[in-house]
Formats: sequence, C-alpha cells, structure tokens
Amino acid sequence: MKLNKLFKLLIDLAFYLMIPIVVFFPGTILYILIFPEQSIINVNIPFTEDGFGGKALLFIILFFALFLLFFAGFYHLRKFAALLFKNKLFSKEVIVSTKKTGQFFTACALGSLVFIGINSLLTIKSEFSITFGTSNFNLLLFLLIIGVLFLLLSDAFARALKLKEENDLTV
Repeated sequence: MKLNKLFKLLIDLAFYLMIPIVVFFPGTILYILIFPEQSIINVNIPFTEDGFGGKALLFIILFFALFLLFFAGFYHLRKFAALLFKNKLFSKEVIVSTKKTGQFFTACALGSLVFIGINSLLTIKSEFSITFGTSNFNLLLFLLIIGVLFLLLSDAFARALKLKEENDLTV
C-alpha cells in the first residue's frame, strides 16, 4: 500500500509541475513573436538565424503539440495511479486509462522520432557526431517502450476483467 501511495504522489507531483509549461508556453511564444528583439528570454530554437520566421514557428508548434501528447498521456497515467491507489485494478476505467496512456505515450514517442528525423534533415550540416550515454533517441525509445507496455497492460486488464466476470457468473 505504501508503494501505491508513493507512486500516486510522484505521478501527481510530476503532473502538477508540467501544468505551468502547458499554461505559459503559448504566451511565451506569443511574446517572442510580438517582440522578436527582446532580451528577457534567451531563445535557442532552430531556424531563427534569419529571424523568427515560419519554419521556427512551425518547429515550436510541433514541439508544443508533442508535449501536449505527453501531457495527455501523463494525465491518464495519473488517473490509472488513482485507481490503483483505490484498489480498483480490475475495472473498465483501468482498461481505458492504461490504453489511453499507452496510445498517447506511443504517439508522442513516434511523433518525436519523426520530428527529430525531419529536423535533422532540414538542418543538415557537414559534420557528423556520435553520442555515447543517454541521448534524446534513447529517451524517446524508452518512452515508446513505456507506451507499448501500457497498451499491453490494457489488454491484460481487459482479459482479466473478462475472466473475473466469467468467474462471477459461475458461482
């Protein structure tokens, strides 16, 4: 029971720490668009060498959309943690929340991998580098694995709920 409580607490903490990003990010981008010569916010965004143009805006919008996919997945993970904390493991709500968590995390990971691939093609330079240790690719691959894991969990919970309902009918 203590692990359930710790899991729920950590998920809630991470979720609430992401809310300011969701709320303030669009306003920050709007501020940068209105005042491109401002010096309050240090901008390190690709495609801003010639000013804040259409490519940079598209880059930021896609980046924010991918973050919203991650945030939505985390929201459903939070719902799953609440159900886990209440010991409602074999219910339709658990199946739906784990399935949606898996779908959002998988979509975020695949979208990010495509996004990084297209971005690297568009910003191609005459240099090549290899990164050892943890890279963005490794983290996105891990997110993809977590997304697929939640899809598998959803399927397993659906089967378990079906078996439980069949077992309840035989009694």
